[in-house]
Amino acid sequence: MLSKDNIIILEEKNYQYIIGARLKNESEKTKKQIQEAKLSDGDILKIKRADHTCLIITYASTRAAKDGHNRKRGLQRLEKQIKSGKLTKSSINNKGYNKYLKLEGEISIRIDYEKFNKDHVWDGLKGYITNTKLADKQVIDHYKNLWHIEKAFRMSKTDLRIRPIYHRLKHRIEAHICR
Repeated sequence: MLSKDNIIILEEKNYQYIIGARLKNESEKTKKQIQEAKLSDGDILKIKRADHTCLIITYASTRAAKDGHNRKRGLQRLEKQIKSGKLTKSSINNKGYNKYLKLEGEISIRIDYEKFNKDHVWDGLKGYITNTKLADKQVIDHYKNLWHIEKAFRMSKTDLRIRPIYHRLKHRIEAHICR
């Protein structure tokens, strides 16, 4: 959902929204401001942006532990692939933990441990972008309820065990589904 085109559409229709932020993609000034805040467990930082939106950042130690664990697991996977020789120059992209890889020369691939070690400052941080007038805590709570909406969209015709329907009248649709 987080794309410039989708955000423009939401704003043109005057919709209020709360979306997850990619903190590492923010401006250098904003990233510096986030890192200087030195948030502790449960702290919230609010940054007003020029486009009349707010960036809300939270820190959770449990999330930090999970993020750190996932980074280490990704690094171990990369190390294993390099040792086995399965990782080639053509199979590298910048997705996931491949961002820690560094190409040297024509075919030499190694892990950039400096980049890996610097990334720990983002562990535990979660960002939200919103144009609502809700309180910071309410924004976070509403975003956490997103799984309810996602669950509703996951339901499909196979879950209901019905075939496609071509009815227009309410009682015919109900009869078809409730059979």
